Amino acid sequence: MMDRRLPCDQATLRAWMVSYIGGVLSLPDGVPTSSTFDTYGFDSVEAVVMAGVMEEEFGVQVDPVQLLENPSIDAFCAAFASDGGDPLAPTTSVP
Repeated sequence: MMDRRLPCDQATLRAWMVSYIGGVLSLPDGVPTSSTFDTYGFDSVEAVVMAGVMEEEFGVQVDPVQLLENPSIDAFCAAFASDGGDPLAPTTSVP
């Protein structure tokens, strides 16, 4: 499981994911970042491969399950980019 965010901002991560997915799939209208991966044919096998490539690119372990739980580029970037929210952050504040 991913326990930290990727060392890039949302715009950088979004651009990387669009480039990667666009290279894997032939999408004449581009890669819609707000649509779920399955709407344009990016399946779980491709998500596992992309997670591995992301680990090599960014030096952080990426759990493919996180791609399924955040099933669009926008959702994944918001959750795991360095300037996004941290889904594993404690919900209690320290006084």
